[in-house]
Amino acid sequence: MTNQHEYFYKDGKLVLDSAVVTGKPGQDTPKGVDFVWNKTQNKTLTGKNDDGSNYASKASYWMPIDYTGVGLHDASWQPKFGGDWYKKHGSHGCVNNPVSFMAKLYAAVPLGTPVIVF
Repeated sequence: MTNQHEYFYKDGKLVLDSAVVTGKPGQDTPKGVDFVWNKTQNKTLTGKNDDGSNYASKASYWMPIDYTGVGLHDASWQPKFGGDWYKKHGSHGCVNNPVSFMAKLYAAVPLGTPVIVF
C-alpha cells in the first residue's frame, strides 16, 4: 500500500496495473490474503463518513475481497490516484480504482482470484 499501486497477474505474467487510493490513516485497508468472492455491477456503496453522516457512492464495478465490506471498486469521485493522496483523501478501507482501469480488471478477474494486500 505504500506504493498505492495495484497489480493483476495471470499465469505469472503482469496483465494490468494502476495507481490506486487505499484507506486513509485510521481506516487502513486491511493487509492480508483474501479473494474475490463476488462481482457486482452498478452497486451503491453505503456507510458513515468521519463526521457520522451517511454516504451513498455509486460504483460501476464492485468486487468484495473480505467479509467486512472491503473491496475493489471504481471511484469516479477521486480526482487522482497514487502518491500520498490517500493520506487525506483515502477511502474507508476499500481500494479505489480509476473507472477505466476497473472496467478492465472486472472483466479479467474471475471469482476466487486471490488478493494480496500489503
